[in-house]
Amino acid sequence: MPEHTPAPLPSRAVYGFVLYLGSRSALGLYFVWSILPDSILHSLGLTYWPHKSWAVVLPIFGCVLLALFAFMFYPGLNFLLVPPVDDLRTITDSHSIPLNLSLQSEIPPASDLPLSDVCRHLYLAERPE
Repeated sequence: MPEHTPAPLPSRAVYGFVLYLGSRSALGLYFVWSILPDSILHSLGLTYWPHKSWAVVLPIFGCVLLALFAFMFYPGLNFLLVPPVDDLRTITDSHSIPLNLSLQSEIPPASDLPLSDVCRHLYLAERPE
């Protein structure tokens, strides 16, 4: 049974090293293709390559996708996961500690404040004129 731990195992080290070498090789091949003129590539026998404009289009396309994800999809997903404002889960949950007024001491015990008390203190307090 495989162990679910982020500890460095020998198989993970091999996979990581192969991934590192593959990504570096792909980046090197991308730079060679984008910088060398077509005549040099054809003289090496490499005749089928995408148009050189894709060397600029692909990074820009990646940046646009990253910006769309960061500014639209990710916040939209978070909005879908948040309960509505009138849902009871926005006020209390399974970890709430109700306020126990029977325990009178100098230091009150840790508890959640009722929403009505917080609103009364914040919004209905008398303001000096």
